[in-house]
Amino acid sequence: MELVAQIQKLLAFIPIKDMFDVLIITVCIYFVLVFIKQTRSFFILGALGCLLVLNFIAQTFDLTLTRQLVAPLLTLFIAIFVIVFQPEIRKFFKWISSGRITTFKKTLSVPENSIQTIVRAVFTMAGQRVGAILVFPGEYPLDDLLEGGFPLNGQITASIMLSIFDSSSPGHDGAILIEGSKIKSFGLHLPLAREFTEYRRVGTRHRAGAGITERTDAMAVIVSEERGEVSVSRKGQLTKVATAEELAVIIAKFTGGEAKATPKKKNAFVQFFSKNKILKTASILLGLSFWFVMVYKAGIVKISYSVPVEYRYVNSELLITNSSPDSINITVTGSNSDITNMKKDDIKVIVDASKFIAGDNEILIGTKNIQTPSYIELSNFTPKTVKAKVIEKPKN
Repeated sequence: MELVAQIQKLLAFIPIKDMFDVLIITVCIYFVLVFIKQTRSFFILGALGCLLVLNFIAQTFDLTLTRQLVAPLLTLFIAIFVIVFQPEIRKFFKWISSGRITTFKKTLSVPENSIQTIVRAVFTMAGQRVGAILVFPGEYPLDDLLEGGFPLNGQITASIMLSIFDSSSPGHDGAILIEGSKIKSFGLHLPLAREFTEYRRVGTRHRAGAGITERTDAMAVIVSEERGEVSVSRKGQLTKVATAEELAVIIAKFTGGEAKATPKKKNAFVQFFSKNKILKTASILLGLSFWFVMVYKAGIVKISYSVPVEYRYVNSELLITNSSPDSINITVTGSNSDITNMKKDDIKVIVDASKFIAGDNEILIGTKNIQTPSYIELSNFTPKTVKAKVIEKPKN
């Protein structure tokens, strides 16, 4: 509750113009975080974070050498990032253009009867030592990662699946793509997993199943031809499945079972904010942090004014003929917006002249003599003393 109250207080403090600024940056940060999540390139976040922290420290403490080194490194990092991740960037923007990042459509559900058919066929093939790969797509597009294959768009039946993976079939070494209650295509070639160490004891089929899930949010079911084992791959990780019941639960959970794929329009607003909640929250916090460091703190400025000395409570029988100096140079600190909106007349230098006598009067100027608005900080003032020449008024 305290965190929420602090965020509300901070939002109330941010000008409307800056809110739109933060919103734009937050959306950009969200896209970057989604890209990192989809490509599993978490080391990018760590490297970028280290460079940004170094840059912030260098700017804050005016570390000239560090600042001069980090600035080109950031530019070099961006260039290397674009070159190394060119295919992923292209796929990511294609994914964005398809509207999947903002829609609420779930992974196309597989009906319960189709799930049971798939499970029976998978464990039948496992018992017969027939190798197979079944791919269930998530939200990330697979088109650029799948090669070859034959379109089918047929109903899911055990006989069709057994025929596809029969050794005499031209597509038995490939994978089948399942969407909803259809086998969309078969004989597909999948990308191999990039990390080889975990898959030294498994064959190409397992590396292919792990490869497609390593690069996307899809799920793959793999049947081992050598050992007759069933495995499921998510996020590049392989997990053995011992029973048909366990596999049925995994497929139903991933695809949404018999849940409708059509979004509920009346709950669109709620669904938008409930999707990727962690990434959205992180994006907002990062956007606010960037605003605070780069705009708010950078917007703190110092400015100097020459403010005339104002003498008050002068004895009616005395007359001030000269003040040396007649003004004080005052330096104040505040936010750029506060300084801009402040008038020069809002700062005053007031001297109590009630105890002045005829002749030269030297006055020590202190902070008690200087009035500034409450939202402005007094940084410095010079000189610290003034001299007032006082004479008696002529008597008529």
